[in-house]
Amino acid sequence: MRVKIFLRKPRPDHNSIEELFETLLWAYPYQVEFEKVYLPCYSKNLSGILKNLWFAFRNRGDINHISGAINYIVIATGRNSLLTIHDAYLAVRGSWLKKKLIRIIWFKLPALIARRITTISEKSKKEIEKFAPHAKHKIRVIPNAFNPRMLIREVSEESSAEIPDKPIILHPGTRENKNLERTIRALHGLNCTLVIIGELSEGQKVLLEELNIDYKSFYNLPYLELADWYFKCHVVSFASTYEGFGMPIIEAQLIGRPVVTSDIEPMNWVSGDSACLVDPYNETSIRKGIEKVLKNKGYRLSLVKKGRQNVRRFEPHKLASMYMEEYKKVVS
Repeated sequence: MRVKIFLRKPRPDHNSIEELFETLLWAYPYQVEFEKVYLPCYSKNLSGILKNLWFAFRNRGDINHISGAINYIVIATGRNSLLTIHDAYLAVRGSWLKKKLIRIIWFKLPALIARRITTISEKSKKEIEKFAPHAKHKIRVIPNAFNPRMLIREVSEESSAEIPDKPIILHPGTRENKNLERTIRALHGLNCTLVIIGELSEGQKVLLEELNIDYKSFYNLPYLELADWYFKCHVVSFASTYEGFGMPIIEAQLIGRPVVTSDIEPMNWVSGDSACLVDPYNETSIRKGIEKVLKNKGYRLSLVKKGRQNVRRFEPHKLASMYMEEYKKVVS
């Protein structure tokens, strides 16, 4: 079986989708032959979109797998395509006209053409069905897999048990949905070091300084250095207001760190009962959740143990076999 995987033009600050497929490629059975095809242009304007469509049309294969916010490429690759849609964030942002165009070009048309569609959570599935109700019958939920490369070291139970006077709290992401501002305000007065992964805005820097938060920030961090910060931290704070999945939850649990995350879909589905769930819109709730994890040793250890069990749901070989079933449906 030969499969062409179409991916967006590489960017140093957006590589989570690429890392995901590297993991899945490693996990597939040997009889599958893959070719990764990177688009030549960013999808920022009509010119780039048209060039990408022509490129994809000339390079399409027997089975085409499209992923990474380039849904429209299915228009060029045609019916023999599996489309993976991670979330519908693009369809709910911007002006009325922009949202209308995105919903047609990124969702309605591709969902009509693709023979099969996968998405990474039940929440994303509901969103896709809302914008492309005609495609309900061909959508399947296949979660993201954890990346074994993340497990450079595993946190021991003894390490999880003891918390220093000034713990490190890791916060992945600085975009609006990552909820950094509320998290910063929630930590005001708490003796900790906040480690932020992502490029800070001027407003976020001002807020950190005004509230006298001890922090470090890193941008374009190599994957293994990111894994090292998961190891060094004591709690991962991920009270996001919008996600298609929530990879930091299982990345933290794979290494053995407790997670504070949002009690909304899909974070509560990804974490199950293995994370401290908080109201992401309530700063007091975020603070209480972080304090509970830091101060309650028994609770903290239970989250670590449950987290290690939870990540088994996202084992790469298991999820690769689910994609294999979808490839067969594309050509059958």
